[in-house]
Amino acid sequence: MRRLRPGQNSSSFRGVTPFDRQVRVQIYRHVIASSEGPSVAQIAAERGWAPDEVAEAFHRLASEHRIVLVPEEDRVWMAHPFSGVETGYEVIVGNRSWFANCAWDALGVLALMGDGKAISAHGETELVWSVANGTVSPDGVIHLPVPAREFWDDIGFT
Repeated sequence: MRRLRPGQNSSSFRGVTPFDRQVRVQIYRHVIASSEGPSVAQIAAERGWAPDEVAEAFHRLASEHRIVLVPEEDRVWMAHPFSGVETGYEVIVGNRSWFANCAWDALGVLALMGDGKAISAHGETELVWSVANGTVSPDGVIHLPVPAREFWDDIGFT
């Protein structure tokens, strides 16, 4: 874990600027509202920002592991725990739904968005977790096949 050095503050920590943080907030607002990963053009238009500045912020945020971009595109793939693209993990709260990157993230979306259900559908196998009043049912175990220290070696696989 990196610690701040004397004279260093959190706004300069690891190369993320105040503007980057504003862009990240807008990314989350967009994902929550639309259930889709936004592009640079969408975020720039939503806030009236210069697209080139938003693109630079997207790439800084990605290099700092704050978001993941779709390969070869300036569009958000992951804004953890949300997925900006369709996956096998759907989360439903009321009449809204979002995709998550994995089972663990699906429970994270439920923690953020409220009581609902998370569905993991892979081939013919479907698992459904429900959350009501902060309690997950059924009980179970989520297996993470990759150690946490290796998640970012291939975050798309992880």
